[in-house]
Amino acid sequence: MPYAIDIKKVTGFPRVQFTPAYYQKAVKAFRNGSYGLVIEMMSQAALDSHVAGCIGGRQAGYKQEHVVTPYDETDKDRDRAAWLQDEVFDKLRFRDLMDDIHEARLFKFSVIDFDWDIVSGLRAPVEHEKYEHKYFAYDPDDGILKTVNGLKYEEIPETVMVCETRKTPVLIPVTRDYILKVHGLESWASFIERFGEPFILGYYPPGCEKEIKDELYTAVKAIARSGAGIAPDQRDGAGNKMIEMLETHRTTGDHKDYKEACDKGIAISILGHANAVEQGQGMQVGENLGQYKVRRDIAVDDMFFNEQYINKLIRMIYDLNWTDARYPKITFDKKEPKSQKDLLDAVDMFHRHGGTVPVENYTRLGVIVEDDQESLSKQPSALEY
Repeated sequence: MPYAIDIKKVTGFPRVQFTPAYYQKAVKAFRNGSYGLVIEMMSQAALDSHVAGCIGGRQAGYKQEHVVTPYDETDKDRDRAAWLQDEVFDKLRFRDLMDDIHEARLFKFSVIDFDWDIVSGLRAPVEHEKYEHKYFAYDPDDGILKTVNGLKYEEIPETVMVCETRKTPVLIPVTRDYILKVHGLESWASFIERFGEPFILGYYPPGCEKEIKDELYTAVKAIARSGAGIAPDQRDGAGNKMIEMLETHRTTGDHKDYKEACDKGIAISILGHANAVEQGQGMQVGENLGQYKVRRDIAVDDMFFNEQYINKLIRMIYDLNWTDARYPKITFDKKEPKSQKDLLDAVDMFHRHGGTVPVENYTRLGVIVEDDQESLSKQPSALEY
């Protein structure tokens, strides 16, 4: 059974402009149900090295151990759950499938098609493909995501998995900061670096009243909220303007600060913290990649999101082979990962309390032991409790 969607791959990518004004236009269209422009902007922003690094850290957070639990503890239920794990998920590029599902959280939706075949006498997906977002749109008549061929909306087949998020897609605020970083703030800061920071100076006639000075200063502040002042008009010549812009010739590294502010916004949107920027300053490439670790509650939320769609796939597979609706269920390990120090402390405490520690506990920690090394144990001491 081949892929179910017949995509006419002639649709070009929408043309977008990376400017704040165009971003506002794309977001407005997004709020009105048209997603093509903003999704194309998000896709291009995701190619940025910093954005890609943060997305990689986010993806690593939900790629934890999982278990397929049978409907019941009968031999039949256990065999069916084992078949799903051993014959389907282990051969289906499962980690890639999780990324494809999670793209819905990044971009709003994800459409995944499957190639089906007979596996151990049962129908199962043997390959999958995630289609580009440009081939789909929400039908304005019913609000349902459909395939778009030309001007025609077509229903997506039931064997195709459609993943959607009701939350604001993660990459919408990321795209805003990406635009400001690449096309806005750096350009403005480079101007300042070259020409100096402007200082607006207003001139008042010598000996004028305080009210005139105050009125002039108010006018100057209206032009520029910073870098402004007033002074007595002692210039020679006639026809001089009351207010002029001076150049301070100040060299500045503000563009670096602007870029850092945008990178922090990107990291916070994707990872839930700014460690990817703050801990990465002054570090060598490849050093201490822990700064790209996603915040724990976000990783757990991603696991719940992926679970619902993988369980949807399980029900789809099950219904093609059996009719009793005794669906197995997949769950990810959502416990806080243990560091090597945590494991070492636990092993050490167990040993001190008189427990027998299998040698495998040490090899998992990277300790080299002899082949004939026996498990370790000792009599507990009352002082050690």
